[in-house]
Amino acid sequence: MMVLLRNVAVLSGVALALGSAVAQTETPPSKKTKAAAAPAVEKFTGPREKMVVAMPKTYGKTETMALWGDYFSHLSRCANVELQNAQGDSLERTSNVDILGEKELIESLSTGKAQLGQVNPGLAAQMVTAGQAPPFAVPGNKATGLRNSYKLILITRIDSPYREPKDLIGKKIAHTTPTSNSGNLAPRALFPALGLTPDKDYEVVFSNGHERSVTGVMHGFFPAAAVASDLYQRMVVKGDVKGSSIRTIWESPPFMTETWTMNKDVSPELQARVKKCSFSYSFSPTLKKQLPGNDTFLPINFDRDFATVMQVYRSSQKK
Repeated sequence: MMVLLRNVAVLSGVALALGSAVAQTETPPSKKTKAAAAPAVEKFTGPREKMVVAMPKTYGKTETMALWGDYFSHLSRCANVELQNAQGDSLERTSNVDILGEKELIESLSTGKAQLGQVNPGLAAQMVTAGQAPPFAVPGNKATGLRNSYKLILITRIDSPYREPKDLIGKKIAHTTPTSNSGNLAPRALFPALGLTPDKDYEVVFSNGHERSVTGVMHGFFPAAAVASDLYQRMVVKGDVKGSSIRTIWESPPFMTETWTMNKDVSPELQARVKKCSFSYSFSPTLKKQLPGNDTFLPINFDRDFATVMQVYRSSQKK
């Protein structure tokens, strides 16, 4: 299952500008000056509209809200929206956010049961192909303009005899779920060139999630697994797995990471408000730790940013 995160706003450059100015001045200023105030966040007024939020089963409800609750609060204040779960409970007053499996997530966002959600790249490709609106935001770095990305990696235990892809011929390799981009579609599109055609050169075993694939390799249940590098790194950061216990024997070119999308029937005016406020969000310390190098949301050019994802998706559809 392609699950997901991937996470927006603007860090002030005032401090850097002041520091640079002082460094270039031979005589320091005689009086202390007050730091410039951070620019006020625009707030929209008028009737408060409601939006149901749907999230993937990347994490449990508590951890999902620990990561994204601050963004939800910012969006509620800035865009003047009431973010809710499907039961109508405000996410300002409950951590009972809806976390859905892939099929439910697509159905909820496509039918309008939910208006805002986070989706993995494989699901984004599937939804856009079916006529839904393309995702609008991805975590990134404001200073560099780089969008968050990940790679498909093929991992084994560090003490295993498997050191290159061909060593796994005749073995079992864990995939995640049938619709996962990095967990299934990308391996089926890219592994044959490595001499590892799925279901021919090796047996595919579905683990039902990237974390399960990683822990399965770590505990010796699977000889190897195809997983997303960012999700693997998150497990290392959280201490769920020791990086020293895992060997990466192959990695792909980068793919776009999890993105945020809205149902196509959300009014253009509300879409504009949500986008503008999302791009003005500065990541919380918790989110920055979980997504190293990312501090904001950046807009998406679907044709450009999802070119590799769409190549894999179209290849999977032909097969």
